Amino acid sequence: MTDYLSDKPDALIELIADHLGFTNVSHNKYRNEIRFAKEEGSNPTGVVMNLSTLAYTNFPANEHGNLYTLVMKKYKIGFPQALDYIGTKLGLNKQQFKNDIKLPFGGFYKKIIRQQTEPESEMKTYDESILEPYLDKYNLMFLRDGISFETQQEYKVGYDVESGRITIPIWTLNGQLCGIMGRLNDPNCPKEDRWLPIIPCSRSYTLYGYHINYLTIQEKGVAVICESEKAVQQLHSMGSSVGLATGGFGISETQARYIKGLMVPKIILAVDEGIEEPLIIELAKKKLCVSNSVYQNKVGYIWDSDNEILPKGSKMSPTDLGKEAFLSLYKRKVVWLQ
Repeated sequence: MTDYLSDKPDALIELIADHLGFTNVSHNKYRNEIRFAKEEGSNPTGVVMNLSTLAYTNFPANEHGNLYTLVMKKYKIGFPQALDYIGTKLGLNKQQFKNDIKLPFGGFYKKIIRQQTEPESEMKTYDESILEPYLDKYNLMFLRDGISFETQQEYKVGYDVESGRITIPIWTLNGQLCGIMGRLNDPNCPKEDRWLPIIPCSRSYTLYGYHINYLTIQEKGVAVICESEKAVQQLHSMGSSVGLATGGFGISETQARYIKGLMVPKIILAVDEGIEEPLIIELAKKKLCVSNSVYQNKVGYIWDSDNEILPKGSKMSPTDLGKEAFLSLYKRKVVWLQ
């Protein structure tokens, strides 16, 4: 959708002026941007949207985001609903995105946006009503691990009485339920017995937290890439909804495309203690760094070289020791690659 709309300023002007109700909309084709005001009487050029990336800055309010977050905040809806809203208002349909379209900047976007033929768009999904038997059963083990009851509710964490496992729903990148992971409700169980899929799915085609945290990631301009779903939930409980999880050490090609496609200024890789630094650097450089004439991000990784905060051999996530420890890692232990 970003690629499609970036080449169609008239459609964007229609959406922003007629459907979103913003005023004084003007198009500067030489600077490849749209300027507009959030309300009548405010600065008529106070908001500027880049037509290449659909990112905007509201200068009077010091607010940042993109077209999708503009819709999300305007109507207080989620990321998937914002995509549906834009598609409906502009008369778009999924079929037309299968066709060849003109790609700006030598096809840069083709590398980072979802193509309809790719496997993540064909994943089996389920109605969320199947979660009902598990919901409203908050977990004390997760609470002791720094995951509040409010966070458990937000991420629809539940409990399966039959298997004795904590249930963690997994969603597709556009917010549809595609699987359920089960965590044995026993902190002392053997590692190999901890996790069992209740409804299996291909987690390499997902990014945990993507549709839930999309708005905050755009507003804050940073994404923290973790290994586990628990780490994303721990960050949320700290008041930081900028986490995404890959489901283990490593980043699939699908996950890399969507992380880069966020087009946020900063991406920080926060893998578990014990991974060798050269492997972390190789992963970050290969899967997270973007640098060209259109867009360049700043990529770093958390590295506690002297184990000042993360105990050596602990295999802990940078989020496991609570907010104060994580903030110390974030502020003092990030190594920037670019």
